[in-house]
Amino acid sequence: MRLSGKQTKRAVSLLLCLALLISMTAFALSVRAEEVDDLADTGADTYYLWGENSNSPDFNASTPTGTFTYDSSKGYYYYDLTGSSGDYCFVVSTIGNSANYAVKSPAVQSVASSGSYYLSAGNYHGYNCMHLWNPSGDAIRIYFTSASAGLNAVKAGSEVATQAPTATQAPATQASTQKPTSAGGTTPTTAQNPTQSQQDTGKTYVYCENEAGWSAVYAYMWNSESDKNASWPGVKMTNIGGNIWRYEYTKSYAKIIFNVGSNQTQTSDLTFPGKDYIFNNKTNSWEVYDTSPLQVSSFTTDLEAPQYNGVGIILSAAAEGQGTVYYKFSVTGSTGTQTLSDYSTKNSVQWIPQTAGTYTLTYDFKDAAGNTNQRTKTYVIEDGLTSVAPYIKTVSPAPGEIENNKTVSVNVTAGGGITGTNLLFYKFTVKDSSGNTVNTPYYTLSGNYSFKPSSLGAYSLTVDVQGSDNKTVERTYNYTSVGALSPTETPETQPPTTYAAPTDPPKPTEAAKPTDPVIAVLYGDADDDGDVTILDATYVQRYEANVALPTPLNERNADVDGDDEVSIIDATLIQRFNAGVINKFPAES
Repeated sequence: MRLSGKQTKRAVSLLLCLALLISMTAFALSVRAEEVDDLADTGADTYYLWGENSNSPDFNASTPTGTFTYDSSKGYYYYDLTGSSGDYCFVVSTIGNSANYAVKSPAVQSVASSGSYYLSAGNYHGYNCMHLWNPSGDAIRIYFTSASAGLNAVKAGSEVATQAPTATQAPATQASTQKPTSAGGTTPTTAQNPTQSQQDTGKTYVYCENEAGWSAVYAYMWNSESDKNASWPGVKMTNIGGNIWRYEYTKSYAKIIFNVGSNQTQTSDLTFPGKDYIFNNKTNSWEVYDTSPLQVSSFTTDLEAPQYNGVGIILSAAAEGQGTVYYKFSVTGSTGTQTLSDYSTKNSVQWIPQTAGTYTLTYDFKDAAGNTNQRTKTYVIEDGLTSVAPYIKTVSPAPGEIENNKTVSVNVTAGGGITGTNLLFYKFTVKDSSGNTVNTPYYTLSGNYSFKPSSLGAYSLTVDVQGSDNKTVERTYNYTSVGALSPTETPETQPPTTYAAPTDPPKPTEAAKPTDPVIAVLYGDADDDGDVTILDATYVQRYEANVALPTPLNERNADVDGDDEVSIIDATLIQRFNAGVINKFPAES
């Protein structure tokens, strides 16, 4: 039988497709088994979404909310969540018949978001799950490249976060004054004011968390009887999802009352702290209404202000973000800003102010995904040279580990007690983990004391300092008796970083020496075509599987993790870059 021209072309096309299919099958079989789990481009794994439209999930459903779809053109798994106005908690799992297993073993735990919704990972009402707060009711696309990659979210239909860089963008080796956000836009490299909403429209809001379960929430704000936002009971606030209510005000007010629309259920007269604060009508407390992906849990000092100069004050902080969280502590006074501890995993540092005055303590936070946040606290230091009341300055060694069956020499410095004989008396009380006093406490003129822990576990040291007029101050320090001390860490109190002075430029009469040629590197461009796309990840995978390549692999560009080796890890990083999960390769750091 003779084929027509059209039939011939169709037959050839089918043969080519069959050949391509056989080639792809052979390639898939050649990939090592242990690598398959992390290769998003295969789309082999099935992921399920378990979710509840609630901020108090119980995950009692027997059927998943839906199944993630693999998009081979973009290299990611996605699920479009619609009708999710308000609070929505969910987990991602490879198990399709057990919500309980999904809660215990979510496939993806790192999250990022932007826009008019807020996405975070954590423990909500006892369940290890993700929490989506979506007051605008946007249709959200949840996506990830593999189980080991971070979870992202954009408005469904938005392609901004998933587009690969184009050839017109600056090479990856060039520094940029802006960085991509998790949703593909840009934010300044400087930290944002944490009291601002994620999308700062210039509007000013006050929020109420209606945990008390009122049927409605009204805001009555005023400066005086003639200067108020409305007549009693004020203006009804807008429910923006879950139990969060919001009111936009147009001028500054000093006072506010939240009420149910009458004087039958209302708060007391509250001092209004300012824009973007939220009031909980059950706990009767204010806090910053923060929608950042990097959530600040606490920022504290172990001593309340005011304190005296020379007193050791411990600054501590805690936060939850994407991956490791780094902390920076600084203090600003009349003479400038001093960095107490630059970005590190240490979440506390000691500050010993030497001069009286009003200071601003700044707590900076940064996580592995580049999200930042900040908190500040005003702190007053008074001059203790004439203080009648005694006060404790510092103790050495600092609270922490002490060695069992080895004498511990404690030194306490104190001030104040400027009255009568101006003498200070010290008393030391040592207790073991059972609360038993293991020494004989008595007052002495010496600030030095030694004791030897005789068992492993917790010990407390209570120091009393008394002036000649019997005024007394007391502080307790906690230690842990161990068999051997841990290796010494870098001191937590660090001086400000110093920088070398800039070198003088070459003299005009001297000829500049020729420099070595610069070899351009475009990290991620494994196929050396001048662009970074999902095809580069496939190129690395084929290279690792010993599949023939049409052109040589650019090993320098492909080594995106900077370990001097091209591996499947580099392919995964390129996939994450193209999906918008990361915006920079480790080799560029």
